[in-house]
Amino acid sequence: MLNPIPTVIFFTLHILLIQSQTHTSNHSRCPPFRCDHIDFPFPFSDQSTFGSGSIDCGFPGYQILCDEEEEEEEEESTPVPILMISTQPYQVKNIFLNQFYDEGVVNLITLVNTDLIRDINTASCHSFRNFTSPSSGLLLPDWNINLTFFKCPSQFAPPQDFLDQTALNYTCNDEQSRLYLGRYVIVNSSQMNPTERSFNNSITPRDCNLVMLPVSSADINVSSVNNGDIERSQLSKVLAAGFPLQWKSDVDCENCIKKKERCGFDRTKVVCLCDDGCNNTNSSK
Repeated sequence: MLNPIPTVIFFTLHILLIQSQTHTSNHSRCPPFRCDHIDFPFPFSDQSTFGSGSIDCGFPGYQILCDEEEEEEEEESTPVPILMISTQPYQVKNIFLNQFYDEGVVNLITLVNTDLIRDINTASCHSFRNFTSPSSGLLLPDWNINLTFFKCPSQFAPPQDFLDQTALNYTCNDEQSRLYLGRYVIVNSSQMNPTERSFNNSITPRDCNLVMLPVSSADINVSSVNNGDIERSQLSKVLAAGFPLQWKSDVDCENCIKKKERCGFDRTKVVCLCDDGCNNTNSSK
């Protein structure tokens, strides 16, 4: 008769091995994602791994492309974090967590439209289009500042009252247009009252397009714009400082963090990913 002890020991070791592998898999999921000098927390995740498994490390629309920026010869390339919004790439400059404002505690991500800066420096108008807030939940803060531009046909003969309301203008070298910067800044366009909306629409000449671009209120001299005392190089520096978008921390993910667990997303809800010593891998409660 065969001795059953070796068989029992084999199955016991097999079960322990499976449990160990499962725990290691859970523990290794969704580590902090770093690109350049920035650590991206949930709901952001690495675009290269998003959608590759049953559990993702972030929400849809929060994927970061860690691109390699081309450098001169004999220099190492530098990774550049990119967030896509409405097919437009934005370079991520900074992330600030748990900031206190009138609307409560929010998180901020600072974005830079490098295509727009390049266009201004080369007198191009190709990238000048209205900023569209993403549907992912990233929002322009209520205290955000917007610059107002008018993109007009090159043959447009502006009346004097329109010119009096502009700070600078230049001819676009890549199309038959001329760009005008309005001599005023306004708060987040979504917060404009009907009078402000009517004012901006009323001074937009026929055949001209109104373009509103967000900038950081901390990096623009409002009086310089209002007084028409701004040059194209200064405008480029203001845009290079970037603009903020805000998001609020997910409550379910916060519960995971309180239990010293990581956050994941199973395409329908946030799930906690176990760290050493935890047993619950499917609930954020």
